[in-house]
Amino acid sequence: MFFAGWKLVGLGAGIGAAVLFGVALFAYERRQGRPAAVVRLALLLVAIRATVGLTSGSATAYLATEIGIDTALGCAVLGSLASARPFASWFASDIYSFPEPVRDSPSYRQAMRTITTVWGVYFLVRALVRLTALLALGTNSYVLVIALTDAPGLIALLAWSVYYTVGVFRRSEEWGQLIAAAEARP
Repeated sequence: MFFAGWKLVGLGAGIGAAVLFGVALFAYERRQGRPAAVVRLALLLVAIRATVGLTSGSATAYLATEIGIDTALGCAVLGSLASARPFASWFASDIYSFPEPVRDSPSYRQAMRTITTVWGVYFLVRALVRLTALLALGTNSYVLVIALTDAPGLIALLAWSVYYTVGVFRRSEEWGQLIAAAEARP
């Protein structure tokens, strides 16, 4: 949304389009009755980027903000491993409503800790890729790199997160037999 608005109209239009898109996604998720934790975080990040872009008047500053955000996210996500509730568990309810006994189980905690670690590393690597692209390629090519890598990378990581969690539960001593029995029913 940003790129189209930026190139077709100007920087302010691009930022406005990104903000409107984020607000529309948030409203949609809330109407569906979901907590929208992921969208809330994304909306906060859009607001930060919009503020930087509008106050600086620079597309480069707007885009570079993503690098700082990814670095901060990577550090915060990895830092959450020190808490009883790592990052991935904050967003798990957006995908599936786990009952309390499941959320309290060792299998769930193991899955959330591993997923949190992978996401933290992903954000740090993404920041490095973005920094390299912005410094080496300039803003137009940077946006192209982001467009070609962001959505596929995020979708793949989300899919892996779900796949990994299901695998942990299927292999666990506490939930494996229950899952197998439930799947065996017609």
